[in-house]
Amino acid sequence: MKKTLCNHFLTCCIAVVLAVLTLASCSKGPDYGELIPNDAIAVTALDLGTLWEKGEVDNIEQLSFAKLGLQQLRSDDPQMAAIVDAILKDPRSTGLDLKGDVVVYLGMDDNSDLAGALMAGVQNRKKFEEFLSQLCSNNDLTLSTEERKGWRVMTMESEYGIRNACIVNNKVAVLLFDEDMLDGFTELTHSESLASNRNFRQYWKGRSEVSVWMNTGSIMEIAEGFGEDIKGTIGRIYGEKFWDEIERSGIAANITFDKGVMRTVMTYQGISNKTIKTYMQKFNSDLVDLMPAKTYATLSTAYNLKETMKILAADEELGFDLDEEVTDGITLGDAVNAFGGSLIFSLFDFEVNEGSVMPMMAVAVDIKDADIVRSLLKEAELTETDKDVYAIEGILDTPIYIALNKKALFVTNSDKALEGFKNGKVKGALGSVAKSAREGNYLYADLDINHYPDGIRALLPESVVNLMGKYFEYAEFKTNDTKSGECDLFIKDKKQNSLLATLHFVDDNLVELGKLFDEIGGGEECPVYEEEYYVDDEDMELLDEDDHIL
Repeated sequence: MKKTLCNHFLTCCIAVVLAVLTLASCSKGPDYGELIPNDAIAVTALDLGTLWEKGEVDNIEQLSFAKLGLQQLRSDDPQMAAIVDAILKDPRSTGLDLKGDVVVYLGMDDNSDLAGALMAGVQNRKKFEEFLSQLCSNNDLTLSTEERKGWRVMTMESEYGIRNACIVNNKVAVLLFDEDMLDGFTELTHSESLASNRNFRQYWKGRSEVSVWMNTGSIMEIAEGFGEDIKGTIGRIYGEKFWDEIERSGIAANITFDKGVMRTVMTYQGISNKTIKTYMQKFNSDLVDLMPAKTYATLSTAYNLKETMKILAADEELGFDLDEEVTDGITLGDAVNAFGGSLIFSLFDFEVNEGSVMPMMAVAVDIKDADIVRSLLKEAELTETDKDVYAIEGILDTPIYIALNKKALFVTNSDKALEGFKNGKVKGALGSVAKSAREGNYLYADLDINHYPDGIRALLPESVVNLMGKYFEYAEFKTNDTKSGECDLFIKDKKQNSLLATLHFVDDNLVELGKLFDEIGGGEECPVYEEEYYVDDEDMELLDEDDHIL
């Protein structure tokens, strides 16, 4: 199997391999929450063992990109290659406990700059310190050490004066992104750490293969630091209790690599059901029957407009007056109450003419008072082309139609979709996604480029079309309950877990991926090695053009 490799792409592959090589199975490990400040913005944890097992990292060198990447590394940097080879032979050669979690957190320092740390458990402290010393020596870094409150502080400085600190004890090694964090980190108390945060503890207990946690309060504080009066605005409009909930809340996301799908389950923590019900409501599933059967993208959702407008109107600074007339005899409150709050959108077709592309779309919202909506449309002085059908010209190459009946308002730029709405119901509406769309708070996107018209594919680089056509199927988001949702990316390989499938996909499409990276970089031609490689599928030997083993 002939593979021509881009230099830059191979370098990326080496980096990927090195990252994956540090993945190995979940043990209890240190309590990382005690080591992270409670104002951290985000935390990411990797369950190394599961990732190691699912990615079959023990056999990573059977993949061509890994084998070629390692060969290139041995040629360019023998010292680093020796370290990588030692890790391949014995993952614990670094002294780190690669059967636990690797954790990264991000926060802000006193100067409002990003700060954070990378943490891993220690299996053999002496080995790790020797490993770090060797790493510094290989990269011309000056290493100095000191003892501080149960930690050994190892400071690394480059010839350009750039300093980083790694601190280690018998349980954990921490690489600080900013040396200035050192004092605060070594003196962190329990009450100042995320271990005291109930939302973080829930996240940590339920973490999976890849887990992310975001601190909503800290994100809001950052916005405040940029001059946005988030607290004042939210507190004023929605009330202090709502702000208190926001400030204490968090978002947890767990990513798993299952067969044929990368699944992300997200949970919104700290928000009461009462607050959620104030703004959200049940979706009107009758709207689904108005959408064409075919779809490339669909969104269905519902929002409590009436309650939200009441809250907004209570704030004098916003200037919402529900009693103000928007047209003869109709107030702003009447206009809002005329709509039910449910909405559905579909992108269902494309018209391609002489290189131009027109997406064909439809939107439907439910209404409670057709007479009020009709009056509002007439007040807008739209062109009425038929009974309860209005047209807007000049915005797109096709007219935009606005139509209504007793239960819904419909907007589309498609004559066929308009006829379907007039009939009151579309046969086979929304096809296979209809059931999920009826639940509301649902998003679907068809990612299989083979389903799209030739004119759409012609607009994309050939490498993108080829790669998407081989890898992606579709993506969807749906809510599981009032506080959690699920985002799934489905791929075409259903025989193995999606992590391993992705590694094999990369390995099988190195040339095409190299072309894509080159196209993104803007080069005319992908730079290749002077020597072309041939890979024997059976023995995975690296051969030159004369079939000599390299």
